Amino acid sequence: MPSYNQAEFIGRSIDNVFAQSHRPLELIVCDGGSNDGSQDILAEKAARYPTLRWTSEPDNGPASAINKALSQVRGTIIGWLNSDDLYTEGAIARAVACFSEHQGTLLCYGEAQHIDAEDAVIETYPTRPPEAGLDGFRNGCFICQPTMFFKTSVRTLLGPLDETLKTSFDYDYWLRAFTAFPERIGYMPEVQAQSRLHDACITVNMRRTVALEGLMLSHKFLGQGELHWLATYLEQVRAEQSGEAFQSELISVLAAAKPYLSAAQVQHLGSLST
Repeated sequence: MPSYNQAEFIGRSIDNVFAQSHRPLELIVCDGGSNDGSQDILAEKAARYPTLRWTSEPDNGPASAINKALSQVRGTIIGWLNSDDLYTEGAIARAVACFSEHQGTLLCYGEAQHIDAEDAVIETYPTRPPEAGLDGFRNGCFICQPTMFFKTSVRTLLGPLDETLKTSFDYDYWLRAFTAFPERIGYMPEVQAQSRLHDACITVNMRRTVALEGLMLSHKFLGQGELHWLATYLEQVRAEQSGEAFQSELISVLAAAKPYLSAAQVQHLGSLST
């Protein structure tokens, strides 16, 4: 569990993990040196849950924190839950059963929901089964990160998360998995997790980075930069800004995105200014 300044939610997420029925269960929290009281919550929870281990020190972002936690794992099945997200009841047990029932499976994931700061469901995440294949990612990432579980051997096969990515390191990992062994990826039709959307979360707070990294990764793995990443971001910006402010952002983001776009795509995005 990576975390940074999530005192509002981290206690809820830790309790949620240990409310899962499956045992044995270990939770490793790597906090990035929070200054909002998170350490006090972690100390309190560690006293309550003997199999909770945690550290709090500066890191290079969530991918760095996750890699650090992965290097300490002692089990055979791994999941990572952000410190503001939740598992649904029985999620870990269902993941363990998926691996048990489908020998050879290396990763498995399920359905998900987006929730708000008060745990109210906002929407269903647009998940697709593994049969969608690598091409299924052309319309976006169809795997909600906290629903994914994988065998420890995946770390050897795929390597660590890419710490140069600030928001899309999970998407990169899924693309690497679907490129390397698509036939060894399992699926659970149940809602496995709830991913929280709030003003401080990466998806909301770093929308430009999400768009540019998504574009770059689609170019790398799918052969072309998929336009929807930037189009969605620019539509959001245009809804919030107008006139010179929007034009300035459009010019700036197109310059950053140009290496991953065709001339026709650049022209299409440029038409958003009209």
